[in-house]
Amino acid sequence: MQIALFQPDIPQNTGTILRLCACLDVAAHIIEPAGFATSDRQFRRAGMDYLDEVRLTRHDSWN
Repeated sequence: MQIALFQPDIPQNTGTILRLCACLDVAAHIIEPAGFATSDRQFRRAGMDYLDEVRLTRHDSWN
């Protein structure tokens, strides 16, 4: 199973979903443009220490 986030806008929600992916060992994909940078403080806070454990792939667009 894999989870794709299409143009996510809310860093807290995205961080929470990525934390879930890390816990369940599920790959995650972020399809740009996102409404925030991955260096965003709220995004890092929501993902906590789990962001280093998630298999995350970023895509420039849907195509």
